[in-house]
Amino acid sequence: MLKRRPASVEEGTGDSWTGAGRLRGGVRAGIAEGELERVELTADQRSLLGLEPGDSIRLLEARRRTILLERIRPQVAEALPWDRDLVLSADVRSFPLADILHLLHSSNQSGFLLFEDTDHEKSVYLHRGEVVFAASNQPFDRLGNCLLRAGSISAEQFEEANEVYRTPGHFGKILVERGFLTPRELWNGVNTQVEEIVRSLFSYGSGTVLFWEGEVRPNNVVRLSLPTRRLIAEGLRRRDELFKFLALLEDSRVRLDAAPGVDDNLIGTERAIFEALSGTHSFPQLCRDAGVEPLAAARTIRHLRLHGAVTISRAAGDESLLAHTGKADSDADTLRDCITEHLKVIAELIVPIVAVESAEKISERISSVISEASLHYPELLADLRVGRGGAIDPEELIARARRFPGEREREVRLALGELISYLEFEILNHPDISEPDDFLEGIAALRARL
Repeated sequence: MLKRRPASVEEGTGDSWTGAGRLRGGVRAGIAEGELERVELTADQRSLLGLEPGDSIRLLEARRRTILLERIRPQVAEALPWDRDLVLSADVRSFPLADILHLLHSSNQSGFLLFEDTDHEKSVYLHRGEVVFAASNQPFDRLGNCLLRAGSISAEQFEEANEVYRTPGHFGKILVERGFLTPRELWNGVNTQVEEIVRSLFSYGSGTVLFWEGEVRPNNVVRLSLPTRRLIAEGLRRRDELFKFLALLEDSRVRLDAAPGVDDNLIGTERAIFEALSGTHSFPQLCRDAGVEPLAAARTIRHLRLHGAVTISRAAGDESLLAHTGKADSDADTLRDCITEHLKVIAELIVPIVAVESAEKISERISSVISEASLHYPELLADLRVGRGGAIDPEELIARARRFPGEREREVRLALGELISYLEFEILNHPDISEPDDFLEGIAALRARL
């Protein structure tokens, strides 16, 4: 039997957690205020649990049939929010993260979500169903790497800041102090970093997710406000692109090579994949040599390719495989119908606005809305021309959609749905449009077909 002894636990800063005195949900009585039971183990028990030297564990919950333990590692400073209720534990293979986040969003949950898969650990903080922060232990997700990929800083600026950066300082502060970024640019960069971390969750086909209910604020960071529903949609699109990339890698004619002079900072799965490349050039053999399942390997290779650490090639004459191509044209009619129906609704919604304003003004506003939406749907909406009275050429949209590499119908519905929502909002709140509810009710049948 495992022996337990109480041990004091440091409290987090702010109100992230406040001690085990408020611990709920089945931990045995008798634990003193501000304490949590730390578990002592024999050498055999430590080996069975896969604990490394320096690791310890402590009891989070003890119920009639289940016991929940937390692994404590010296290099991981932040503890789990054990003074909150653990209300959800799921295997991603059975319950996809998109479904879990949809559930938390629709039920307006606040809390801390932790995802783990082998050496990958990512966390998401939620407030009333919306994402307010996210963190990751993967180097690819670090702020500097995100800013570098986005073109917000140069490679030289990244290296200069990296040379003087020391934990637990803030990398972003160094960039601002050296004049590489303005505070506003840093704010945008942090938003982008958090969004990238959340979107990356949906490309995992395995792993475990835990959710603690209650307000859990991230330490030492400003709380953001990001739309969970949009992040889920974008994450699913990224997942679809990853499946397509996986299909490319599994082609027997594709060759993988490690690039010379790669950065030595690779760790975990990235290191295992990179080192396995020295002995093989085919993707299936690479997965076997590295001991990594195909989807995780594809995700890692995509990251390494962005870093310039891996090159992908194919037999001469087949280079077209490596270009982004759309799906087969078998669903072209369905796609055309989807775009046409959405544009019909948009045209109807424009009518009452044009009746009380000029056609030029509504064209300008729709162009502005499309420009903002194109940040999230660039393949469909970037630089899309808007004609007089807000007219949109369906053939141009169809041509763009057919080149889109992911689920094209879903992308169309999300992108044009954003424009429809804006027009409905404007009609309802326009001071010169009388009886807006009656008008919207009149096109309800057309709206319902979307």
